[in-house]
Amino acid sequence: MEAYVPKPENENPRRHADQLFDAYEVNTVPLSSISRWLKFGWDDLMANPKASLPYGLIFALGGILVNLIMYNDPVFVVAATAGFLLMGPFLATGEYDISRELESGRKISFVQSMKAVSKNSVSFGIYAIFLGLIIVFWVRIAAVITGLFFHNVDVQQESFWGMWQSMVDMPQGPLYAFIFLGVGFLFAAVVYVTGVVTPQLLLDRKVDIVTAASTSVRAVMKSPATFALWAVVISAITGLGLLTFDLGLIITMPWISHASWHLYREVVTTRKEIPKEPL
Repeated sequence: MEAYVPKPENENPRRHADQLFDAYEVNTVPLSSISRWLKFGWDDLMANPKASLPYGLIFALGGILVNLIMYNDPVFVVAATAGFLLMGPFLATGEYDISRELESGRKISFVQSMKAVSKNSVSFGIYAIFLGLIIVFWVRIAAVITGLFFHNVDVQQESFWGMWQSMVDMPQGPLYAFIFLGVGFLFAAVVYVTGVVTPQLLLDRKVDIVTAASTSVRAVMKSPATFALWAVVISAITGLGLLTFDLGLIITMPWISHASWHLYREVVTTRKEIPKEPL
């Protein structure tokens, strides 16, 4: 029977919290790193396209389906498409696993990559719930904002062009656009800052969601200019995919996902483990 060893009375109670939130060091990354992430991401896409491109196809089909079903409700289409993209970090987990295995010289199949979330199912589940709640709130708030400026029936019966014409003709049209886009930006910023390296860390080190999210926040705070530009770059690339009637997402989404894995590798120092409490 082991003897009871009392904890030191002078032990700092904040020590364990520090271990949780500072478990992984984050590096400062220059603006020039972005081109390197994109190159490495493209290389991964070309190295295993059979496993990568199906994810892009899922994004493209999802966008096309939303547009076809709800074409006469442009506000919902915009809100739903944005919400679908907010799930991108979670849905791209399989892409991260493809890049992770390529680092070891292994090519996994699309089906094998889909099992990536099972490597840390609890934390990934919590992360998915968080993103799901963000999307629900965003769609509802978008509807409320629109309802304050437009008559609901008119909006539902109009096309995108009709919606644009109504907004231009309406005296408060610019205010509506400003508020709608501003609120959407805030939701996107929350998801981006808390998730820029979160799913990669959940997959690679099997950490808890708080550690992963806090590491992501610290990474953005460490290199704000680089991550701001990266947000612009991925928005532009995603926008190109959307402008091609969503078909471009077949290429752009896997490319961004693989590039994000290499972002994680350069930003987060994963050799430092969480110190364990002595028994």
